[in-house]
Amino acid sequence: MRRILTIVFILTTGVLLGRYLWPAQRPVASIEAIVGEEIVDAADGHDHAPAAAPYVCPMHPDVVSDKPGTCPICGMALVQAKQDGVEHGHAEHAENMDADASMHPAVRIAPEVVNNLGVKTAPVMRTTLMRRIDTPGFVQQLQPGQNKRVTAPFDARIAAVQFATGQWLEAGKPLLVLESETLRSAEQTHLALLERSAAPATPAAISPATPAVQAADTKPASLDDSRRALAQLGLSGADIQRLEQTREASAQLTLYTPYPALVSSARLAVGGEVRSGALLFELTGMARASVLANAFQRDAAWIQTGQPVEVRLPHVSGEVWKGVVNQGAVSIDPDSQNIGVRLSFSAPTQLLKSAMYVVATILGDAREGVLAVPQEALIRTEAEDRVVVAQGGGRFKPVPVRVGIETGGQVEILSGLKEGDQVVVSAQFMIDSESSLQASFLRMSGQDAE
Repeated sequence: MRRILTIVFILTTGVLLGRYLWPAQRPVASIEAIVGEEIVDAADGHDHAPAAAPYVCPMHPDVVSDKPGTCPICGMALVQAKQDGVEHGHAEHAENMDADASMHPAVRIAPEVVNNLGVKTAPVMRTTLMRRIDTPGFVQQLQPGQNKRVTAPFDARIAAVQFATGQWLEAGKPLLVLESETLRSAEQTHLALLERSAAPATPAAISPATPAVQAADTKPASLDDSRRALAQLGLSGADIQRLEQTREASAQLTLYTPYPALVSSARLAVGGEVRSGALLFELTGMARASVLANAFQRDAAWIQTGQPVEVRLPHVSGEVWKGVVNQGAVSIDPDSQNIGVRLSFSAPTQLLKSAMYVVATILGDAREGVLAVPQEALIRTEAEDRVVVAQGGGRFKPVPVRVGIETGGQVEILSGLKEGDQVVVSAQFMIDSESSLQASFLRMSGQDAE
């Protein structure tokens, strides 16, 4: 034990004597005070040549280099260290910082890091945007659709069936083709009357007791009677006009849906016979639904009477029904502070029930020729909205922007960007975070960009 104490005493005495006899040189600080041309040593007052400032990584301060380069860990560009708030390398700083760099400094990223991060850009483009307001709602009133029973206009054979029972068909779609000699005979009679009415009158055809005007008046009446007879057989006005133009009689009649409807039928088979007055099918038209939808108060100014509406029923996937805004801001909920909007739309009767939940999209007026960027490019913060602009050469800079409407995955840009700018749409949050970190370093060191 005495030996150990002796050794400790000798070592302590040696250290104290060494410090007293040979004082340590003042260590050179890693960041010294630089005034631009010379460095004045405060200890001895001698002038020294300006020393090269080290380059450090903003993300990894332990990475230090005596020349510019990139960080081997994160790939960020090395920046020069600063002394007493004055920076080394003003030329390099001017290259990497913009006028507002103290808030949003630009960052430079090596190409390989850009590739590894998956950085993607998109151009700022002029386009047409339409405000879309999604509003849930409930069916308040329901008016059933029109029902119609269609019967055979004459004895006929079924030549073709072009629908399935329970199928929904739009107006003007073919349903059934009937074939009958009765129809051919009626068309031939009409064509004969048409030929006679077009032939010039002869003196023998008009007696002295019958005025020419009276004889002429009787011919159109016969044609009108014939046209009415064809209409009773199921021919439409377009069918009769086509018959008179082609002058070709046909034994077939195609029946069409007069309005959008659900089709249900009796048992019909191609080649089967039907008697005059027999039920062919039944049409069930669209029901008219009145909806009270909810919208946010901020959207009240965008909702106007008469705007088109797209309505979706949750239990019918892939179908969109057209409607219209009947009245905007008809009520306000004191709890949620949402406004009520009255809508109406038509849909198949069997799909709608009172108090049913629906989802409506109100389509506002189109805004043409506006600047827009993809919605994913926008970085929202409490203080401002901004995007990251790719300036080329691996330089990226956050830019504050003022935004307008947002719709269809696009955001309107009111100020801050110009057409053709490239904005980052992938990995932009990492770049923005790096820029914010560099801005914090600048503020901590007391450095403000020119």
